[in-house]
This record gives sequence, structure tokens and C-alpha cells, in this order.
Amino acid sequence: MAPTIDLEATRRQLATKREELLEGVSRAREMGAVEGEAGVPDIADRATNAFQREFSFSVSENEARMLKLIEEAIKRLENGTYGHCTHCDEPIEQPRLQAIPWARYCISCQEMQDRGEI
Repeated sequence: MAPTIDLEATRRQLATKREELLEGVSRAREMGAVEGEAGVPDIADRATNAFQREFSFSVSENEARMLKLIEEAIKRLENGTYGHCTHCDEPIEQPRLQAIPWARYCISCQEMQDRGEI
């Protein structure tokens, strides 16, 4: 018999990760706004600031993608489909869900997705 998923613990874990990401996105936006407001006359300083802003926005975009995956996982918890692959509908492996509670795919489908096949 396969072990069951503790849905409440998973819900808490997803909510905690969501809050961490929201804080990170907020910080990145604040940093970008502050750096954009600073009047920097030196071209090297402007280049450094532009790089830092771009890096902040890149981090923010990655966090936004992760946030979307977490929101989708929470919806799957609510509608009773959590723990099943969104591609093949087979159960997602327990160790995978423990490591990545927002996983959408089983390992086989994730490998296909990584190769661009789905």
C-alpha cells in the first residue's frame, strides 16, 4: 500500500513557500525602483546599476513562475487532483512530491517536458 499524502502539511508548506516568494518579489521590485531613481553620473556605475536591476527583474520573473506553480498546486489540493500528473493523470511519486510539492508532472512526463515533447 502506497503512503498517503498529508494534504494539510502540504497546504502549509505551499503557503509558506508562497509567502517567501511574495516577499522576495516585493523586495526585488523595491530594489529596482530605488536603483532606478538614483542619479548616477558615472557610466560604469550606471552599467553596474543596470545589471543589478536586470538581475533583480530576472529573479522576480523566476519567482513569479514559481509562484504560479505553487498557486496551481494549491488549486489542485482544493479540487482533489493534487498528487496526480497533469499530463497523464498517473500518481506523482511520493518522494517527488515531498521534494517538490508544486510538481505538476510525474517523473516520466517531467522528462518529456524537459525535452520539449509536451
